[in-house]
Amino acid sequence: YNQLTCQGLGGLVAHQLTNYLGATVMLLGFAPENAYKIVSFLGISLSSLSFYAFLRLYFKPLPSIAGIVLYTFTTYKIINFYIRGAMPEIFAATFLPLILIGMYLFIKKRKIAGLFITSISLFLLALNHPMMLLIYSFIYLPYLAFLLVQDKKIKDLVSLNQIKDIILIGMFSFLGIGLASYYLLPLNLEIKYFYYGVGNHLTPNSFLGAFDYLKFDWKYFTNSEVFPRGHIIFPGIIEFASLLFGIGLILFKWLKKDRSIGILEFGMLSSVLIIFFISSYSNIFYEKINILSNIQFPWRMLSAFIFLPPIIYAAVFTKLNKNIFIFVFIIIIIVIQFPQLYGKNYIKYPNDFYYSSKYNPHSVLMNPIWTGKSEDYPVKSEKAEILEGTGTILDKKVNNSSRVYKIKADTPLKIVDYTFYFPGWNLYIDKALTPIEFQDPAQRGVITYQVLPGEHTITLKFEDTRVREYAKILSLVSLILFVLLFIFRNKVTKLFKIKNETT
Repeated sequence: YNQLTCQGLGGLVAHQLTNYLGATVMLLGFAPENAYKIVSFLGISLSSLSFYAFLRLYFKPLPSIAGIVLYTFTTYKIINFYIRGAMPEIFAATFLPLILIGMYLFIKKRKIAGLFITSISLFLLALNHPMMLLIYSFIYLPYLAFLLVQDKKIKDLVSLNQIKDIILIGMFSFLGIGLASYYLLPLNLEIKYFYYGVGNHLTPNSFLGAFDYLKFDWKYFTNSEVFPRGHIIFPGIIEFASLLFGIGLILFKWLKKDRSIGILEFGMLSSVLIIFFISSYSNIFYEKINILSNIQFPWRMLSAFIFLPPIIYAAVFTKLNKNIFIFVFIIIIIVIQFPQLYGKNYIKYPNDFYYSSKYNPHSVLMNPIWTGKSEDYPVKSEKAEILEGTGTILDKKVNNSSRVYKIKADTPLKIVDYTFYFPGWNLYIDKALTPIEFQDPAQRGVITYQVLPGEHTITLKFEDTRVREYAKILSLVSLILFVLLFIFRNKVTKLFKIKNETT
């Protein structure tokens, strides 16, 4: 506690799943740097396994393996790990294939297990990286539409059974989001207290152009980034080539009078949709739709795009039905991508470096609006200090989100607690709720308070606001409903004519 902090707040705004998983790994005795590597490895491995499970719904093992090799070593994933360090984004990729698998099991196989898998996967995705709920919607919503219309004639596209399926998928999806509402609601409703604030968050000049898809230049450094690898975003030439192969295969099908809608068509149409939203032609949507602007950088849509080239290649290899093409494809990936599996000029820090920082790692945008830059505040060895008056702090107990002080005040005191104020911090003097000051120009944004003469017990706690209380109630109600639906799944299956298979 030697640092001026916004303690108690991290759990509200941090990527919960990866942060708590990393903390668990550290509790097992691993250093912070190693914990980061372990969680990243788990994210890469689990996402590849879950995506392989999805590919196997449509393809044989070898085409699926070819897709997974590309997916695991795709350009944007390498950029995310070795350059951006976007570990929560890497880990989030575990859950999109599970959402798709859940939808497939329910729509195609009529298994109620699919509904529960979809619900839990959305819940975990929300806890891991809420923004990916929006980015991945450009895949899981088109995929749901694909499942509903596949093999249907135009006149039969909308039926009572399909409406029922949409309602059930929607209900279980909202249930999954409801389970995460204890995190999502405060995150969205209390963001107004940060400089990040509300409104449009689109970063100008962050679209990709046509030539970015043809880049084959992994720069060792740039004019602005000499020490780490250059922060340059591009999809990758192998990934872009999948679109050409996909178009060729669709044309071949049409020449054969095959007008069926399959997984290839889904992959191609979704690719076109996502590429559009990566391009500057979609600028008006980001400007007019604030929730879409939360993506900040349109190139982040590549997180969804990287799932599609493996699907297209797997479909192409299935049609070619020659294993030699798969082996050549994997060799090409090894030759082109493996040399890029490196970091450059990393700095080795001692473990203590990772436990405190004068800088906000997410920039001043994630500071409360009543504070200045974190680095402009002094480093203090003690949390509490008497600023004005005469008195003594007799005893103190400092925890992450609470403090208890025994104070003897000979005169009226002004005391500072070196913590950034945020809604939820409450002050109790001798159990009486007392106002907190946090707009003193000399202690901008920092908790200060007045104490009258005498001996007092001061308790400072980070507690739930009304928003957080309601959010927790909603999560609890969602959990109860989820458990009840699982317990009485036999009745649900009979009511909606679904197979009772929940494993």
